[in-house]
Amino acid sequence: MSQPAIETVMVANRGEIAVRVIDACHRLGLQAVAVYSDADRDAPHTIRADGAMRLGPAPARDSYLNVDALLDAAGRAGADAVHPGYGFLSENAGFARACAEAGLVFIGPRPDAIDVMGAKTAAKAIAAEAGVPTVPGYHGEGQDDATLENEARRIGWPLLIKASAGGGGRGMRRVDTPESLIDALAQARAEAEAAFGDPTLLLERFVPRARHLEVQVLGDRHGNLVHLYERDCSLQRKHQKLIEEAPAPSLPGDLRRDLWRWALDLARAIDYDSAGTVEFVYDATSGGAWFLEMNTRLQVEHPVTEAVTGVDLVAWQIRIAAGEALDFGQDDVGCAGWAMEARVAAEDPAADYAPRTGTLRHWRVPRGPGLRVDSGVEAGVSIGHHYDSLLAKVIAHGRDRNEARGRLRAALGGLESVGVAVNTGFLGDLLDLPEFAAGRHHTAVITDRWPAGWTPSPLDPRCLVDAALAAHLAPVGAGGAGGPWTALGAWRVIEPAGRPGTAIHHVCREDGSMHRVCLAGRCDRFTAALDDGEPLEIRSPTLHAGRLVYDTGNQRCEVRVVIDEDHVTLLRREGAVTLAVLPPEAALLGTTTAESAEGGVVAPIPGAIVEVAVAPGQAVQAGEALCVLEAMKMFQTLTAPFDGIVAELRCAAGDNVPGGALLAVVTPSRESTPENHQ
Repeated sequence: MSQPAIETVMVANRGEIAVRVIDACHRLGLQAVAVYSDADRDAPHTIRADGAMRLGPAPARDSYLNVDALLDAAGRAGADAVHPGYGFLSENAGFARACAEAGLVFIGPRPDAIDVMGAKTAAKAIAAEAGVPTVPGYHGEGQDDATLENEARRIGWPLLIKASAGGGGRGMRRVDTPESLIDALAQARAEAEAAFGDPTLLLERFVPRARHLEVQVLGDRHGNLVHLYERDCSLQRKHQKLIEEAPAPSLPGDLRRDLWRWALDLARAIDYDSAGTVEFVYDATSGGAWFLEMNTRLQVEHPVTEAVTGVDLVAWQIRIAAGEALDFGQDDVGCAGWAMEARVAAEDPAADYAPRTGTLRHWRVPRGPGLRVDSGVEAGVSIGHHYDSLLAKVIAHGRDRNEARGRLRAALGGLESVGVAVNTGFLGDLLDLPEFAAGRHHTAVITDRWPAGWTPSPLDPRCLVDAALAAHLAPVGAGGAGGPWTALGAWRVIEPAGRPGTAIHHVCREDGSMHRVCLAGRCDRFTAALDDGEPLEIRSPTLHAGRLVYDTGNQRCEVRVVIDEDHVTLLRREGAVTLAVLPPEAALLGTTTAESAEGGVVAPIPGAIVEVAVAPGQAVQAGEALCVLEAMKMFQTLTAPFDGIVAELRCAAGDNVPGGALLAVVTPSRESTPENHQ
């Protein structure tokens, strides 16, 4: 490689892509400067870089989208160039021009290429002129409702409304009937204006159960242009990609070659000079394929292309921006094996994919043959609400598709995250879908499979026992040289003088339900009974280096665990589950319906009252909520022990109460006595 003109690159982004670009700079022998908002002051990308510059407050508009702040930071850092990553300002031609005016090299394509491909209407016109088929639709200048209504009738139903200047699903609406068109147009215009400052819309025929395919291209400023094969990004939810792979499975050979040719024809038509992606929609039923759009930036899923081709796309972006020519041609680019990528995000798919925030108390990524993890977080990092929920990308490469899928499935089960919910269980289920395993998946497969939303598999009751056992053994694993009291662990309380004893743990699930686990016997051999069920024989249990191991029957059980204060997280192939475990002493305090003979309800453990649902004198039924206690980072609903009247109420919202505190007294009705509810 010749000596580049660039010496210091400012990375105008955050998270895993900032780390990725910083690493590429270092491999090229360049200095890398990070930028950060107040929310990212101690983020990993700021530590990985050679320097870091503050931009401003946490909101993106005041930091990562603030062009003046970015240019000022570049000047203070003495940067020669700016790499925008993806998202934020990566496809903002105005930012690219501002960099040039400030004497900075923008690591990306020329601004006019960003402009023309950023407007979907213009992009489709150029594609059509270059002989690239486009989705049938309307891309004209007339934007009044009457014009769009007439064009919609011509196209037919269902159809898609899209924001001409947009992407990522914003400003996009599916319309199935003529009656819903006008409202959908109004919503799409408003969203497009808010997101992109441009209300221009286009209409396209909707292709149901389509495949989403894309071709990676790479061009330099010396007229050289190559494709790096295609990717499949069809596993999506609300137009957001979840699993990507290269190459694309189950494609006719002639179509595959057509996609490469069309992508090169379009890139050549605009004299493209960086890394870019040309996206297509493919109807497997009819065999038709059409151009969607071109992304004039690095894609989130670029690692799968790097895995099968061996081409470092980020390094070549930088080298091209420095004026270098590609040192390979199309015939030099091979496609070896298969690669898949899964996007790990801080979200709860079981709660309508709601983003989750908090502190990552534990974070460990999987390692092994054919694995790569691009991560922008580490243990101790705070995950806030200001930015995208993407935490990391897990990439697996194998000799064929089955090996890549198997490696990725195992890697997702091996990713350890505690403190913030992540979507690894959902991603694992996607990889297990029969349609995906057979390469017959499409963009609607998730809604077809889970029309009411994804739900995790039911929690195995054994998990409750494992959590109690891990918590019970924790003092042993942490004790070491702590002497005989530490070595005995919790048994020091209930097994005096080495005699068999009993320990009671209460395990609280995330829904607030409490379960009783009774451990009886000696340290090396005892039984575990869940909620007075059939005892399970436990032999030779150990907890060491985050692994709980024990024998039961003819089976050896091994569970990866992370213990964080009063919580135990079980790291399972199906996804992590976090359970609160009360110590043996808490058994003396009662349960969620801790009732006395007089109908008293007490706090099972110390906590805070967050809600009171009844008033003195109110009639209640057995099981009806009386109040909600927040304890051990869990919410527990305390309920009436039987039908009756609330005779006393001794708590209010906001009260901090000790374990065993009397919170309410319920007097039984004539038809209901405490004896009837034992």
